[in-house]
Amino acid sequence: MKNLTLIFLFLSTISFSQKASLEKDTILIGDQIKFTINHVLGCDYQIEWPIYNNSIVDGIEIIKKSDIDTLYDHDQEFPIIQQQYIITSFDSGTYTIPPIFFSESVKSEELILVVNTITVNDSTKMSDHSPLLIGEDEDLTTEELDKLNENKRNRTMIIIVIVLLLIAIAYLVYKYLQRKEIIKPKVIVPIHVTALNKLQNLKKQKLWQKGELKEYYSEISTIIREYTELRFVFNALELPTSDILSELKKLKVEKKIIESLGIILKRADNIKYAKGLSLEDENKEVMELSVNFIKKTKIENERISK
Repeated sequence: MKNLTLIFLFLSTISFSQKASLEKDTILIGDQIKFTINHVLGCDYQIEWPIYNNSIVDGIEIIKKSDIDTLYDHDQEFPIIQQQYIITSFDSGTYTIPPIFFSESVKSEELILVVNTITVNDSTKMSDHSPLLIGEDEDLTTEELDKLNENKRNRTMIIIVIVLLLIAIAYLVYKYLQRKEIIKPKVIVPIHVTALNKLQNLKKQKLWQKGELKEYYSEISTIIREYTELRFVFNALELPTSDILSELKKLKVEKKIIESLGIILKRADNIKYAKGLSLEDENKEVMELSVNFIKKTKIENERISK
């Protein structure tokens, strides 16, 4: 506080009165009230007038101040010196305005100003139509926080809906492309081709040349029986040779073909059960007879795929 010395001389006896007052002692944050300083002077009396710059005390700010006026009242014997301030506070709390010393022995009384926070249920709160504040949550009012949270919830729901829609679209596109996918036909090798390939592989193994005669004839017998079962649709793998030949006769297969098959199977049975020996020419003949049997009984124009 700076002091300005004012000297007032009057031709009368000395008398004085001094006062500092507040328009209200309780306000809300941001409210503006008057702070008034009065002093009544007598003759030959010297005083020190207080000068405030931006605040009365820390926390109480000065919005506006008047000039120092001298007032005359017919009811007052001496003139009144007065100055008024418009003050406010933007922080809640209790503030003490200390006494003003006009001289070493003359001072005003101490003043107390209470500043309250604006609450939602306070009917005296100031009307605020400003947009939402941008900053920390503690800077927002309850209404602003509620609105902010509602906006966040709405944004979250929109994001969830968009994500679900994208997932649904991706799934539909996937299913559509699956239907459009070209299905490759399943290749089915004709039974006569399979049987001829097996005979060819057996020939390459040269089993009878290695002395594995039983294995050679057992393989030929199995290949021919499998082919016969699939070609003529009866259980050739489980039937003895005589029954297989009888079944073919019932199916009216050509006699020479049945005789050829009989040679193959009977010779294989003899070697399998050690009832005879086989010469090299006979081993070759069995292979040739097997190939001819398959070729002569194959189904013409059999479908390779379906």
